[in-house]
Amino acid sequence: MGKGTNFSGQPIFTQLLNLLDKSKISKASKALGAYKYVKRFTSHKHIVVMLFVAFEGYNSIRETVLGLLSNAHRLGHLGLDYVVRRSTLSEANARRTPEIFARVYYDTYRRYSGSLADSS
Repeated sequence: MGKGTNFSGQPIFTQLLNLLDKSKISKASKALGAYKYVKRFTSHKHIVVMLFVAFEGYNSIRETVLGLLSNAHRLGHLGLDYVVRRSTLSEANARRTPEIFARVYYDTYRRYSGSLADSS
């Protein structure tokens, strides 16, 4: 496989994560105060975990952590260096405002809206 920028040969989830801008996530997180009480579980890691939840179709935190544990050998590819604990994920969901997810979504949408299909 070549090292082109057309994403050939990469899983869809990895392609999606490559579209996210870590610096914009960091700026949004700082602006919203989402770094309070955070040691290791940054906003970027939180977004990666929540996208993983959406792709896998999990309905609970317990399912999410078990799914991450079952894929622990692949977490490095997602940018995660450890499996998040249930309590950490629960506290992050409670403390972080959903506004950060909205900002990341709309920023990514604005950046790539020109290359999206215009038909439904």
